[in-house]
Amino acid sequence: MKIKKKLTKKQEKFVDLMVYQDYNQTKCAHLAGYENPGVAATRLLSDEAFFHVQEKIKQLKAVQRKKNEITFEGIAKKLADIRDVALADGSYGPAVTAEIARAKLAGLMVDKKELKIHKIDHMNREQLEARLQELVQENQIILGKAEEVKEEVRPSQGLQDLKADDSQMEDVEPDDSLDAEDQTQRAEG
Repeated sequence: MKIKKKLTKKQEKFVDLMVYQDYNQTKCAHLAGYENPGVAATRLLSDEAFFHVQEKIKQLKAVQRKKNEITFEGIAKKLADIRDVALADGSYGPAVTAEIARAKLAGLMVDKKELKIHKIDHMNREQLEARLQELVQENQIILGKAEEVKEEVRPSQGLQDLKADDSQMEDVEPDDSLDAEDQTQRAEG
């Protein structure tokens, strides 16, 4: 059975710094006033003679963890409270967002994302051609040679051609199944 020792002032300061500050053990020992902080910190944290210091650090850290504890139930309750307050205010957007967050927390909703990064950048010409061929076959795409049609049309010439085309239009017999507007479009077309 270990005898419970009291902490000295330096040990108390060391313990407080270790628990409440974001310093390494040597810095804590230095700030607590130890002359050789590296050796002092190692002994305080591992030597059985300083078991009382180690226990005090464990106790205080447990209290800190409990104080800042994040649990499923706690988060779900807070999100439900946020949802309820938002609904009471008529703020449906935040209410929906809180409810979605609760569903994600419970694992009922999962965001799935597929990342394809620069796959084509890493292909050589042969690989690209092979992949294109696969896509053509998978999607049953029919590739044919496109004919290029090059006509040079000057803006003023285009208007003259349109006027000439208007004069060459045939008369179209009226169709009883079409209304007047459709017949006009048919005659013009």
